[in-house]
Amino acid sequence: MLFNSYSFIFLFLPAICLGYQLLGRLRSRQASLSWIVLCSILFYGIWNPYNLAVILPSITVNYGLALLIRRSNARGESGQRAASWLLTTGILFNLVVLGYFKYKNFFLDSLNLAVGTQFELTAVMLPLGISFITFQKIAFLLDVRAETVKDFDLYDFLVFVFFFPQLIAGPIVHYREMMPQFEQLNYRFCGRDVAVGLSLFAMGLFKKVVLADGVAVHVGPAFSAAEQGQSLDFFAAWMGALAYTFQIYFDFSGYSDMAIGLARLFGIRLPVNFNSPLKASSIIDFWARWHITLTRFLTAYIYTPVVMALTRRRMQAGRPVLGRGPAHPGAFAVLTVFPTILTMFVSGFWHGAGFTFVIWGLLHGAYLCINHAWRQWRPKWDKQRYERVMKPLGFVLTFTAVVVGMVWFRARNVSGALEMLQAMAGWHGASLPDALMARLGAAAGWLEHLGIHGGMSSGSEFVACAAWLLLLFLVALLAPNSLELLRHFEPALHYVPPKPAKPARGVAAELPKRALPALQFNLPWAALTALAFVLGAFGLNRVSEFLYWQF
Repeated sequence: MLFNSYSFIFLFLPAICLGYQLLGRLRSRQASLSWIVLCSILFYGIWNPYNLAVILPSITVNYGLALLIRRSNARGESGQRAASWLLTTGILFNLVVLGYFKYKNFFLDSLNLAVGTQFELTAVMLPLGISFITFQKIAFLLDVRAETVKDFDLYDFLVFVFFFPQLIAGPIVHYREMMPQFEQLNYRFCGRDVAVGLSLFAMGLFKKVVLADGVAVHVGPAFSAAEQGQSLDFFAAWMGALAYTFQIYFDFSGYSDMAIGLARLFGIRLPVNFNSPLKASSIIDFWARWHITLTRFLTAYIYTPVVMALTRRRMQAGRPVLGRGPAHPGAFAVLTVFPTILTMFVSGFWHGAGFTFVIWGLLHGAYLCINHAWRQWRPKWDKQRYERVMKPLGFVLTFTAVVVGMVWFRARNVSGALEMLQAMAGWHGASLPDALMARLGAAAGWLEHLGIHGGMSSGSEFVACAAWLLLLFLVALLAPNSLELLRHFEPALHYVPPKPAKPARGVAAELPKRALPALQFNLPWAALTALAFVLGAFGLNRVSEFLYWQF
C-alpha cells in the first residue's frame, strides 16, 4: 500500500486514526502501540502477504541475535569476542537476505556475461522496503553491540521496525531516537501535532501527485529513445534529463513530507531526510541535504570507521595524516579518496542491482573527492569575494553534476545512459520544433547560424515541457521548503531552521528585508492546506507510484 492511493488516504488512515483515538481512552500504552503495530503489519502485507513471509522470520532472527549480543556484552571482557562474532553473523545474515532478493539475478547475469556460464535467471519478488529495513536492522545490531541501546523487548522492537510511516522508504531511523518518543506517547491526538501532520501530508501529496507526476510524462520518451539506440538532439536530451531530475526530486521530497506528517499525527517526530538539496552550492552540501538519514548511516558505519582505522595504521607507521600540518597528497588519497569512493560505491549498489547504479555511486564519489580536494588546496581568497564568486558558480556546477548523475540513475542500461550523455554534449546536433522556429522571426536565422535547426517534433509538447521545467526550477530554487514553512513547530527530528541573513552594509542595508514566510494556524493556512490536499487527491486517478521505494 502506498501513501498516494485512495485506499490508504480514505480507508487505512481514517481507520488507524479512529482506532488509536478510541484506544487512547483506555490510557494504555500497550493497547495504543499494539494497534499501531497491527495496522502497520496490515499496511505492509495487504498488497502481498509474501512480504510478511520474508520480513517476519528476518525480524525474529535479528531480535534473537540482539538478545544474545546484549547478554554477551553483560559478561564483560569475556563476552566481547562472542558479541563481535554475533554482530558479524547478524550483519552477514541481513546482507545475504538482501543480496538474494535484490541482487541474485544481477550477480548471475554478470557471471554469465563474464565467464559464459548459463545460469538461469528466475523472477524474485522484491519485498517492499527491504533495503531500508535491512539498514535499519543492521544499525540496531550495531547500537546494541556498542551498548548505546541496552533496554529493549520484542514489543518495542516490533514498534521500531513496523511503524508504518517509515516502513517502506525510510527515513532510516535509530532505535535510540525513536523509542524514547514512543515511551512518552500521549495516547490521544494532540491538536497541534495533527495540524502540523496534516499540513505536511497535504504538501507532500501535492508535490508527489501534482508536481512529480505532472512532469513524469516528459521523462519516458527521451530515455526510451536513448535506450533503443535512437539519436536524440541536444534539447530533447537535456529536457528529458531535467524532467527526471525534478520528478525524483519532488517524488522523494513529497514522500518525505508525507512520512514525517503521518508520524506527527501520533506525536512522533521522524528525522529530517530531505532539505532542498537542489539549492546546494557544492556536492558535499548536496549530500548533506539529499537522503540525509542514508548519508548519516553510511558516514557512521562505513566512512568514519574506515577513515579511523586507516588513520591509526598510518600514525603507527609514522606516515602523514590529515589535520596535522599541510595536506599531503598521499594522505588525502588514502584517508579521503579511498573511503569516499568505497562509501559511494555502497550507496550506488544499495540503490539498485545494476551497473548504472554502481556508476552513479562512483560518479558521486568522484564528485565528492574533487570537492574535498578543492577545499584542501583552493586559493586563499578573501571570504566575501570567495562567496560572491564561488557560491553562484558552485551552484551551477553542482546542479549540472547532479543532472548528469541522474541520467545514470534513471537509465535502464549503460548504452542508454551513454546515448543520453552524448546527446546532452551536442554530439547529435540541436533542433527546435518547426512551429516554434517559424514564430521566432529574425532570431531563427541567428539560431540557425549557431547550428540550431528546425525539426519535426511537436511544438506544443516542447513548450509544455519547457514550461514545466521552468516552473519546477523556480519552485525548487526559490520557494521555502515544507520544513522551513513549519519551522516554528519543530516539524522533524534534528531539523535546524536556516539562520536569519546577516544585516547588509552600505546601500543594500537601506533595502527592505523579506522575512522567510512561516505558516500560522489560521484560516488562510487551513484553506491552502485543503487546496493542496484536494489537488493531490484529484490526481490520484491517474497512474502514479513512488520512485524511491523501489530503491
